[in-house]
Amino acid sequence: MVALWFVSLLLVCLVHSEPYRDCGSKVGKLHSLTVTPCDRIPCALYKGRNATITIGFSTQTVKDGHISVHGVIAHVPVPFPLDNSELCNFVSPVCPLIPSIENYTHTYSLYVSTSYPSISLTIRWELQDSSNEDIVCVEFPVQLI
Repeated sequence: MVALWFVSLLLVCLVHSEPYRDCGSKVGKLHSLTVTPCDRIPCALYKGRNATITIGFSTQTVKDGHISVHGVIAHVPVPFPLDNSELCNFVSPVCPLIPSIENYTHTYSLYVSTSYPSISLTIRWELQDSSNEDIVCVEFPVQLI
């Protein structure tokens, strides 16, 4: 009975563990990632619907920057173009970013096209400064359904 309880607890911890990893944040520090919808790991992103990425972070001074997104398939990063990749349009509080503000929030909603293949992959989401240095870099597993 104790073994069954322990295994159940372990499974709950695994399901609710952080499904992301910092992939080289340099200028800033990653605090959190939320993908909506995401009720399991990997996150199921449904074709024909929107998905929202929310990143909590802190940073050194950054005047402006951009968002870079890649789908990593078999260790090969494939660029994913965004309709609007201007970082300052998707950060709160607004740019310029300064160190005295301890928590910024980046929120981006995107449409998951029905033309995408149904595959499992890793998303690499980078917030970069004007010199292409990663403010924050985060990777998380998804499954396109």
